Amino acid sequence: MDLYDEEAFDSLRSAVQLSHEQGSPRAFAITTGNREGQQSSLVGGYHDENESSPIEVNSSFLIASPTKPFIATAFMMLVQRGLVRLSDRACKYLPEFETSDKRSIRLIHLLTHTSGLPDMLTNNEELRKAHAPLSEFMAGTAQAKLRFKPGTRLSYQSMGILALATVIERTTGDTIGQFLHANIFKQLGMHHSQLGTTANGAQPLKKQFQVQCEVEPQPGDAPWGWNSKYWRDLGAPWGGMMASANDLAVFLRHLLMIAAGEPGILHPNILKTMTTNQLVTLPHIEPSTARSTPWGLGWQLNWPSHPRGFGSMLPPDAYGHWGATGTLLWVDPKSEIYGVILTSAPIGLENREPLTYSNLLRGVWSK
Repeated sequence: MDLYDEEAFDSLRSAVQLSHEQGSPRAFAITTGNREGQQSSLVGGYHDENESSPIEVNSSFLIASPTKPFIATAFMMLVQRGLVRLSDRACKYLPEFETSDKRSIRLIHLLTHTSGLPDMLTNNEELRKAHAPLSEFMAGTAQAKLRFKPGTRLSYQSMGILALATVIERTTGDTIGQFLHANIFKQLGMHHSQLGTTANGAQPLKKQFQVQCEVEPQPGDAPWGWNSKYWRDLGAPWGGMMASANDLAVFLRHLLMIAAGEPGILHPNILKTMTTNQLVTLPHIEPSTARSTPWGLGWQLNWPSHPRGFGSMLPPDAYGHWGATGTLLWVDPKSEIYGVILTSAPIGLENREPLTYSNLLRGVWSK
């Protein structure tokens, strides 16, 4: 039996093209493949509202929160090297956490969104409008009030990922963008991916091949939004990565190869830990929360009946991540299949068009 259904892929193509013709997404790059290397891609639209150049599979999108699993992967590479431990207190590496209620935050809490840190700082927009460096965001995180005692609840926390990236930087001496380039992008041949200003030895992404998000430009002389040079150069570890659909497919296929026992950037046991429910290991998390909204380390597991899941066509053990800019990555580990959905249209809290694309994308494979 043929595992790949061309007619199902045509249904996906029709659905995306219809939305595109109705005005949004202006740009899209969707790809799916399996561990054996079979891959199909669908691209369309333009890099910007002026329709200056058409999208290709190597066009770089601002992927937003799927940046977080890359930070988690970088951190777990340090665990693998014996440089850090999940059970370490964060204040061991972040002394600014030592004399506050943050002293009880452990590194695993930063990876599982159970630290109590906020998602965004209350002065997030002010910092961005002022073109603040990441160090100022970190200083604000150190001063921010915890929402709850670490390890007792689940609450999505982008500032926890910033703290984690700061641990990586202080442990290695590299910026987080440099570390990702040297240890992931360069190693895997991801030539159209970047976090922040160009890392040493990396070619900068050409502006004409960077996809612009469908957002209104910010008024004033110092733009700070998703499409601004400031934001794309900043390299926010919670959501500033640029990447192409092809590059992300390379990364996800690499994870499937590791899980199958092939050598890679992570040990198979590390990857298994990252992609299985870690909330059940935290004794003070409500069991119903751990079961219904499971998280690995940096990776969300699928919540099939939840609007922020990856769709009803994927099993609960699938893992992935959403992005506010209209992106979604997922891996179906048992079927050894992955999906990448990149669009230029920001998602809403409930009506998430990429969820429709995800269901259709998974339907391409009969396995």
